[in-house]
Amino acid sequence: MKIAMITGSYPPNVCGAGDYTERLVGSLENFGHSVEVITGSGWRLSDAPAVLKRINACGADIVHLQYPTVGYGRKLGPQLIALVARGVVTLHEASQTHLLRRLSLLPLLLSRHIIFTNRFERDYVCRIAPWVRQRSSIVPIGSNMPVGRVDGERRLDEIVYFGLIRPAKGLEQVLDAARILKQRIPGMMVRIVGLALKEHETYLEMLRRASADLPVVWDLGLSDQEAANRMANAAIAYGPFPDGASERRGSLLALLTNGVATVTTRGVQTPSALDHVVEFAASPIEAVAIFEALRKDGLRRTTLVEQGARYAASFSWPDIADQHIRLYESILTKRHVGSA
Repeated sequence: MKIAMITGSYPPNVCGAGDYTERLVGSLENFGHSVEVITGSGWRLSDAPAVLKRINACGADIVHLQYPTVGYGRKLGPQLIALVARGVVTLHEASQTHLLRRLSLLPLLLSRHIIFTNRFERDYVCRIAPWVRQRSSIVPIGSNMPVGRVDGERRLDEIVYFGLIRPAKGLEQVLDAARILKQRIPGMMVRIVGLALKEHETYLEMLRRASADLPVVWDLGLSDQEAANRMANAAIAYGPFPDGASERRGSLLALLTNGVATVTTRGVQTPSALDHVVEFAASPIEAVAIFEALRKDGLRRTTLVEQGARYAASFSWPDIADQHIRLYESILTKRHVGSA
C-alpha cells in the first residue's frame, strides 16, 4: 500500500503532531507499507495545487492529512487539500481551538474518514457536526520518546517536568511548586526538560527570570535520548496540564513509559482509566504534599510506576499502526466495491 502523509511540520521542526507523524510513518513502514511524507512551508490556498500535484505524482492509494500542526499556522491550504483529496484526516485538536479555527475545521470534516485521538474530542465535534460520527474512529497517540537509561537509583531530590515550553502548558504552576519546595524541603529541586519554540522565546525568558531565585534547572534542547535519560533517572514528575491529563498527552505517556511516578491534574477530558495510574493534584500546594508522601512511600511509588507501565503499553506504536492499516484497507475495499 502507498500512503501520502501530509503534515505541516516534521522533524527536525518542533511540533508534537509532527513528532507523532514521524513515529506513525516509521511504524507503517515497519509493516511493509510505503509512505511518502509531504511537508514544507507552503500551505496557503494558492500553494494547494502544487501540493495536490505532488500527491498525484506519488501514486498514493491513501491520502492522510495530519491537522493541526505548527507548520500550517493559520493558512487554509490544508482545508482545500482535504476537500479535493477526500482522504483521511487525523484531527489532533478541536475543542481547545478558538472560534475561527473551529469554523475552519468544516472542510476537514467532509473528508472520507476522520481519526480522533480520544473520545472527548470526537464527541465534541459530533455535537457540532453529527454526520462525522458515521465516518470517524478513535486511534490513540503513542509516546514520541524512547525509553531512557537508568543510572543507579532514581533521584528523590528532584521533580521532573517534561514538555514543550509554551503558554498553556502549566509551567507557571511548576514554578509555584518550586517556590513551595524551596520553603518546605530545602535541597529539593525542579528539573524542566523540554524544547522552546522560537515564537515563544519571550515567554521562556519571562519564566527564566521568574525562576532565577528558585531551585529550578532548565534542560532545554536535548536530544530525544538525552531527554528520556533525564526522565528515567527521576522518581517523581509533575505535569499540571491546564485542561487535565488525557490520552492526548504525549508528554504524559513519555513519563509513564520511562517509569516516573507522575502527579498531574484532572480535567473534563481525563479518562477514568488514569485513576490508579497517576496522582491528581488540584494545585501546586496539593502537588507538593503528594511529592512529600511519594518520597517517603516507596511502595506507593512502585505501584504507580507499575500501573503506569501497563497503561502506557496499551498505546504501542505497532498497535496504532495496525489500526491505521485496517482503516486504510477498509476504505480501499469500499472504494473498489463502489467503482465495480
